[in-house]
Amino acid sequence: MTTEHFRLQEQPPASVDTGHPSGNHAREATPRTGGRLLIIDDERMARANLARALERGGHESAQAGSGEEGLALLAQQDFDVVITDIAMAGMNGMEVLKAVRSSKPDVEVIMVTGYPMIENAVEAMRLGAFHYLAKPYSLEEARMLVARALEKCRLRQQVAQMRAQLEASGSVPEMVGASPAMCGLRQALMRLAPTDVAVLLQGETGTGKELAARTMHAQSQRARRRFLAVNCGALSPELLESELFGHEQGAFSGAVRRKEGLFEAASGGTLFLDEIGEMPPGMQVKLLRVLQEQNLRRVGGTVDIPVDVRIIAATNRNLKEEVEAGRFRRDLYYRVAVVTQELPPLRSRAEDVPLLARFFLTRLAEQGGAAPLDIDEPALDALRLYPFPGNVRELANILERAAVFCPPGGSIGLAHLPPEVREAQGRGAESVAMVTAAQSTVANAASAHAAPAHALGQPAPLVPLAEMEKQHILHALELAGDNRTLAADMLGISRSSLWRKLREYGV
Repeated sequence: MTTEHFRLQEQPPASVDTGHPSGNHAREATPRTGGRLLIIDDERMARANLARALERGGHESAQAGSGEEGLALLAQQDFDVVITDIAMAGMNGMEVLKAVRSSKPDVEVIMVTGYPMIENAVEAMRLGAFHYLAKPYSLEEARMLVARALEKCRLRQQVAQMRAQLEASGSVPEMVGASPAMCGLRQALMRLAPTDVAVLLQGETGTGKELAARTMHAQSQRARRRFLAVNCGALSPELLESELFGHEQGAFSGAVRRKEGLFEAASGGTLFLDEIGEMPPGMQVKLLRVLQEQNLRRVGGTVDIPVDVRIIAATNRNLKEEVEAGRFRRDLYYRVAVVTQELPPLRSRAEDVPLLARFFLTRLAEQGGAAPLDIDEPALDALRLYPFPGNVRELANILERAAVFCPPGGSIGLAHLPPEVREAQGRGAESVAMVTAAQSTVANAASAHAAPAHALGQPAPLVPLAEMEKQHILHALELAGDNRTLAADMLGISRSSLWRKLREYGV
C-alpha cells in the first residue's frame, strides 16, 4: 500500500503511530459523531493517511502495525470496525479476520487487498468479512464503505434493543413448547434469524410455519421493517403477479391506478411466500428472475425497480419430490431452499400438548376479559393421544370450541371435547393394554430362554456397531427436531458426513 493510493502526499504523516487515537485530531474539541475504527497495516504511511482521512469524517481511530498488535488492541478496547490489509508480515489479514470473528463477532471487518489477490478478499467475505477495498482505492470509497459498516453496527444494536423491549413486553411471536423437537427448532431459528439466507419451511398444515417465519423476522436485523405474507396457492396467476410485483395504471382491465407490489412494500424487510409449492409454472419463472436480478418490473411497466427483500418460503409438500416430478423448477428450488427447516407435527411432540393447551386457554381468557379456564387430566390425556391431523391450529380450534360450552370458572373435561378426540382416548387405552400384554409375553419368553444360555455360559448377543451408530444418529435427529444441520453439530460431524451415513443406513 502506497501513499499515492490515498491522494494525501501533501499531508505529513501522523505523529502517533499506534495504540491510541492518532495525532492532534484526537484532541479536537468537536465531539465525534462516527465510530471507533482500528486500522491494521504493516505500512506506516498508508495506515496513518487512511486514519487521518477517516478522522476528518468524525471517526476515532487507532492504528496497529501488525495483526498481533491489532488483536492486542482489540482485546483492550472497543471498536466498531476493523480495517486490515490482507498481505502483511507475520499474521496476515485472513488470520486477523478469523480471530476477530471468533472473539468479537459484532465487530465488522473490512479487508484491503490488491487486484492480484481479489480471490482472497472474496474468500474473506465468505468467512464473515463485511466487504473489501481493492487497491488503488479512493478515500471517498473508503469513507462510504466505513459508513455502511457502521450503519450495520447501529442497526444490529437497535435490533438488540428492540428485541429486549419486545421480549419484556411479550410481543415476540410465541414458539410454545419444551419438547426436544421444539427446543431444536427454536435453536435453529435463532441461528438463521440474523442472516439473510433464504429459508424453506416444510411441515404439515397447522404446524406454525408462518409463526416460525415471523419469529425469524422479529429476531433479525430487518425487524424494524415490514413482514408481509402471501399465500401463493390462493390467487390466480394474474392476481399473484400483480400482488407480488405490482402494476402500472392501465396495465389491464380494472387497473385504474398504479399499485405497489409486496416486493416493493417489504423492501428492507421480509417476504413470506406461503404454499410456494402451489405456485403456477409461469409465475415460478417470473419469481426466479426477480430473485436472480434483485429487481422487478411492475405489470405493464418498463422500468426496473431494485428490491432488497429476505425470502422465507413455506410448503406442506415435499418440494424435492415436486422438483423430481417436474412440477417445481429446480433452479427456483435452489434459490428459495438455501436452508430447509422441517417443522415437527404435534403428534411427534405430545408432551407439549398440556403447555399449548394452557397457553391457548390463557390467550382466550385475555381476549374475552375473563379468568382462564382450567382443563382436567382426562381431557389432557385424550388430547395427548389424539393424532391432530391439523396440528397446533386444530388444537387451538378444539380448545376455543370447548371454551364456548364450558361454564365460566369451570374446567374443560372430556364432555367438552369433540367426539373424534374422545374416540382417540378409547383407542389409546386399548393400544396401551395390548402393548403392555405383548411386552409381558415377550419378557416371559425371554426369561424362559435366558436360563439355558446363562447355564451354558454363553454371553448375551452383541449389538452390531453399525446398528448402534444408526440408533445414535436417529436419536440426535429426534432431539434436533429433524434438523440435520443441528443434528450434525450435536454429533460432532459435518453435514455431508451425516447425509452419507443416512444414505448408508437407508434413512
